[in-house]
Amino acid sequence: MKTAPRKIAHLASRYPLHVRWSDEDGAYLGSVPGLIGECCHAATPEGVLSQLKDIAEDLVAYLGRQGAALPEAPVGTHDPDPRMIRHALGLSQVGFARAMGISPKTLHKWEQGSSRPSGAARTLLRIAAADPATVKRALAAP
Repeated sequence: MKTAPRKIAHLASRYPLHVRWSDEDGAYLGSVPGLIGECCHAATPEGVLSQLKDIAEDLVAYLGRQGAALPEAPVGTHDPDPRMIRHALGLSQVGFARAMGISPKTLHKWEQGSSRPSGAARTLLRIAAADPATVKRALAAP
């Protein structure tokens, strides 16, 4: 059974995209918890996020073609990483905080893990994590 691309993208969006810097590799590494471990690398977080989105959608489509059930999305890992998103967008803390409509102090707390985004802020971060290029264009628009 062939699944529509929008449905595949929706199903894939249930899984968090994780990006981390590796000093050992000298690159950003990416994984999709619940679907696949570290599976790609790039010089920028944006490059890894783009690859991860494609990988997640490809895996969801593959599992669908095989008639296999999708694994449960990991619990407690749905919060996007504000620091990686900010780096992917090429913004300073002040610039990203301004774009999000929050104080730089709040963003700093999110990035340090002493507080977590909620509500609309979490939704905006998920959108930015899923498609940083679109968010960049939207932020650049007058």
